[in-house]
Amino acid sequence: MPSSAASVLQRLRFSACLLAAGLALAVPLAACGIFHSDFDIAVGNRTANTVSVLANGAKIGEVGSNLSTTFTLEESPTGHTTIDSTGGPTSPIPVAQVTFSVQDMTTGALSAGVSATLVKGVTSYVDVAPCVLIAGESPPCVSVSSTTTGSVPGAATGSQQACTFSLSASDQSFGAIGGTGNVSVNTSSGCAWRATSSASWLTVVTGASGTTTGVVVFQVAANTTGQARTASLNIGGQTFTVNQSA
Repeated sequence: MPSSAASVLQRLRFSACLLAAGLALAVPLAACGIFHSDFDIAVGNRTANTVSVLANGAKIGEVGSNLSTTFTLEESPTGHTTIDSTGGPTSPIPVAQVTFSVQDMTTGALSAGVSATLVKGVTSYVDVAPCVLIAGESPPCVSVSSTTTGSVPGAATGSQQACTFSLSASDQSFGAIGGTGNVSVNTSSGCAWRATSSASWLTVVTGASGTTTGVVVFQVAANTTGQARTASLNIGGQTFTVNQSA
């Protein structure tokens, strides 16, 4: 019978062998993508040309002018969150850090990179819009938001569909005291859009983005300038004008 010390030594050697075998197996599994997670991406391109979409410098696909496309991006999780998209506690959900950029396929102009935190089960919307003219070249601008839970309805992964957008009204007027208004966005399922304001006194309260028909609620601040003023909301490439009296 082996001594007690010899028995302990044998158990330690066995444990070390198991650990080494586990590490040897983990490396090829990681290389095969076993530990990757799928993250849903919706890309809306509001520029005049087709753009190539990049994630961490690697191309994930192309999106035509005024088209919306959905992708499934495989990334290694960098952590977990226990808060879901509605703010409620839930079981740990994988998250990943990604930098998005796009390149104009016609001019070759490359956008600046935008960092984003991807959450599994939450669709990250990548908005591609024209930038202000810089030194004779107008590169595309990229912004990212994660506001849609679950899969994007409509287009299948990697497919493209022609998207058209219309608003329930073209303008609305307010008195000097300001107030709250809303406008409906009409489009097909899977068509991504964003609502942006041209002035600081006109702010989007809810409905800043979507991938189907929705409602944009906005707030008009009190006018203390003594002069009438006008601003606009750009919603899916459509213009909604807000007039305010003095």
